Amino acid sequence: MKNIFRNIAIASVVATGLVATSCEDMMTVDTGDKAYVNAQDTLYSYLGIMRAMQDVAERQVILGEIRGDLVVSTDYTTDTLYAISNFDNPQDQSCSMLQVSDYYNVINNCNFYLYNADTSAVKSNIKYMVPEYAQVKAVRAWAYLQLVKNYKEVPYITEPISNLGIIENFNYSANLVNKDNLVDKLIEDGLLNFVDTQYPQYGSASDPIGKWNNGNTDIESRLLFIPIRLVLGDLYLLRGASTSDYEKAAQYYYDYLKNETTPLGTQYCTAQTLRSGANSYSAFGNWGRWAASYTAASNSDVISVIPGSANAGLGKMLTRVADIFGYTPSSSQSSENSTETNDDGEQTNKTDANGNEIFESSGAITVTRNYRRQYGPSNAYQDVVNGQTYVYYSGLQTTTPTPSYIQNCDARYGSSVEDLTYEGEGYPLCSKASRGNNFYYTIPIYRKSLIWLRLAEAINRAGYPEFAFAVLKDGINQYTLPEVVEDYTTSAHLDEQGDTIWTWNRDSTRVTGFVQDTTYFHRLDYGTYGAMYYVTDSTRLQKFNSLLNFKDEIWNSTYGIHAKGTGLARYTQGNNAVLWSSADEGAIATSIAGYRDSVYYDYSKLLLAQGINVGTASQEAIINAVENIIVDELALETAFEGNRFTDLVRIAEHKNASGYNGTDWLANKIANRGSKAATSTAAAVENFDASIYAKLQDTSHWYFALPAWTGK
Repeated sequence: MKNIFRNIAIASVVATGLVATSCEDMMTVDTGDKAYVNAQDTLYSYLGIMRAMQDVAERQVILGEIRGDLVVSTDYTTDTLYAISNFDNPQDQSCSMLQVSDYYNVINNCNFYLYNADTSAVKSNIKYMVPEYAQVKAVRAWAYLQLVKNYKEVPYITEPISNLGIIENFNYSANLVNKDNLVDKLIEDGLLNFVDTQYPQYGSASDPIGKWNNGNTDIESRLLFIPIRLVLGDLYLLRGASTSDYEKAAQYYYDYLKNETTPLGTQYCTAQTLRSGANSYSAFGNWGRWAASYTAASNSDVISVIPGSANAGLGKMLTRVADIFGYTPSSSQSSENSTETNDDGEQTNKTDANGNEIFESSGAITVTRNYRRQYGPSNAYQDVVNGQTYVYYSGLQTTTPTPSYIQNCDARYGSSVEDLTYEGEGYPLCSKASRGNNFYYTIPIYRKSLIWLRLAEAINRAGYPEFAFAVLKDGINQYTLPEVVEDYTTSAHLDEQGDTIWTWNRDSTRVTGFVQDTTYFHRLDYGTYGAMYYVTDSTRLQKFNSLLNFKDEIWNSTYGIHAKGTGLARYTQGNNAVLWSSADEGAIATSIAGYRDSVYYDYSKLLLAQGINVGTASQEAIINAVENIIVDELALETAFEGNRFTDLVRIAEHKNASGYNGTDWLANKIANRGSKAATSTAAAVENFDASIYAKLQDTSHWYFALPAWTGK
């Protein structure tokens, strides 16, 4: 470990200018009126930090997926990657994927910036360096978070490493951080002071957002920033030492969604007829494309990305994820004269200070599908998809809809996997980083859908599983909060005036009748269309509302994460509050293009499938079971994005802390990634890996080993 820091120090002293040069080659940016204070003394700019981030971007995806349960190796997997996915604990620096020094290079870039930047500098009565300074703090915190998730405990250093003496005098044992103390250390270093700091503006007065060009694609500069609230939410969720930690995590996620962005938009996945003309499902968008074509629209999903360049001449190309998942990349480059408009309105070629013409470079990356993929979707992933039921509608409905139900299907599968055939055999490809001939130039760090799922995880562990399920099923707002009941055995559901709307028998999980005192029913789920079956009592509702208030109108347009995947159509704000006339029971308002799939995604039924009866089970058992539902939803929503293994480790540790055997749960999940349950058309596949199961009983295999520290 000491040698890693030594290498960083040597690089800092000998090759300080290299980072700045390479980052300038990586991308160009319209800085507009942006300026630095003592820029020549600020060794590493934010552009340089982004260049360092590129070196860890792809391994975040690769290491996070190949150790999880959603992908499996193939005959073409390299020995080094196979050793990682087989938990053979390869040593640091044994391959390019295991270079902990790259994370510390990001951190050292940040440390230099934070040491040199003058946050007191004022321009137009504004301390204009503060927004960028805050973002560097966020990047450094994010880098330490990734180190702790992957290496468990790592040295924490905030001093720029500029000479070997700093390394010789660094007190290693007294400066270690792990999941239990990292958030406290970052708060001690002032991270909280910048929670409400605005993002930097790198554009001009007419375009304050600013765009970064990678030689092919303009990417809005806001996508290169990391929200501090999300880092803090992740830190508290990772620690999970108490109910308070989960409440704090939930609060930070909630505050981000409410204050820093617009909650998920109202556009659902709309079903359509595909290829063969048979009822099928629609893809709801592609991972990388979301980032590349990001706009300020309210329903944009991508929050933060690490960008790659269009070819090697323009900077670092992030092509390894696509290559490992079966897409062979190739790049092209072209250049042309850079032009400008002179005072006479004529287009002329730009020249530099010496009168030489300036040429602008551009390029493109294309991919071809390659059956020699190193990793493909696992049987375990297919199992989760096969456990879903897709709801198909032929189009918008203004009367009672007639849905078709497609078994063993989730709409997100079509955006996550390309099913191909080679020499008569299928070879599905993980297609979020590339699809067809398309290459996507970014590695997303945060998406809103991911934040909603982490919010659900935090809400559940804070003690509110029924509210966490509401996030998944319908989207949580004032109209979709769990129903208030006071008897958990045979429950009478009440409206806001306290009148009984309907009753249901929990043992049979079905509606047994209506008692109507008003002109209107208040929920779309009633009557012919079933019931939601997630309920709470008035005391718990009051406690939850005091923690997180979802009664504000801003939440009315949110939708359920699972609803998107099961094909439910577009909901509007009014849809969530739709009133049914008793004279026309069953009619659907014209704004509704579908209805909730209460039959197939039902709280009680999903828990009963795990042997949990909501009416009699302990709160701890219900929380554990809902957490398992969230784990499946994470697989459906975020597969192949790099979060899977560290998600499983975090959740396993929470299970262990709550009295459940999370270690065995994790070991079984990974050991069974090659197994598959039987379906109506295929026999079960038994492929339990006893070797991996045994290794993962030892939690040291959950983390990579740091190099030995040989200093004092």
